Amino acid sequence: MAERKQLAKELRAAGDRDAAAEVAKWPKPTPPAWALNLIAREEPDALSTWLDAAEELREVSASPGAGLREAMAAHRDATRELLAVVRDRAQPGGKPLSPPMVERVRELLQAATVDAALAAALRAGRVVEGGEAPELFGGGDAPAAAAEPAAATAPARAKREPREERAARKADEERAADEARAAKERERADRIAQLERHIEEAEERLAALRDEAEERATAAEEAASKLEDARRSLNRAESESEAAHDAAEDAAEAVATEERELRQLGRQLRSASS
Repeated sequence: MAERKQLAKELRAAGDRDAAAEVAKWPKPTPPAWALNLIAREEPDALSTWLDAAEELREVSASPGAGLREAMAAHRDATRELLAVVRDRAQPGGKPLSPPMVERVRELLQAATVDAALAAALRAGRVVEGGEAPELFGGGDAPAAAAEPAAATAPARAKREPREERAARKADEERAADEARAAKERERADRIAQLERHIEEAEERLAALRDEAEERATAAEEAASKLEDARRSLNRAESESEAAHDAAEDAAEAVATEERELRQLGRQLRSASS
């Protein structure tokens, strides 16, 4: 913002009041754009890791095949880590970014994911957000685009040479092509973001199913252990029962033997007495 004011001041001093007025209207960075610019300056390593993952995803997406899933997973992880850095380090006015602002940062990153030029602007810390969709501008392109309407007054534009008219039409066509390309890139970014969300949801469901399967496997092992303990207890009980049964039979036989001997002794006693 200080540089913008200084530039406007220098243009006024040079007599170009229209250009100075146009520069003074350049928008103040929104909190999400400010946050990314701050990270680019103060946490370049964290941003570089994300930019590398985004570049890898762009290259793999250009010719889908082996490695696409891995590149998307790496990009998703890098985005998650960078957003954590943004939440921790970027606090405009001393206040953390709100959840909607953090989501806007994510949208800006998605736009830079599919466009190498936007990624370069992000690396340079020259992010400017405007309009309904996020736009990023590099240091050289943005000022030229913004200053062009003020570079010449209305009378000067009316006196353009045919060559200038052709150049203006070409510039308009290029801008239209750039807008179409940007729209296409935003659609592509939306598709990638949607696929990444689907993959993340599927991975979460898979993790939950794995946890459930592990819990059931543990429960099955515990049940099998209890069954084995029960079988051992049953075997011991059967052995004890069989031993007790044998002992009972032995005792019954001993009783019968003693009874027979007692009867015999009784008969002998009666015979001796008579």
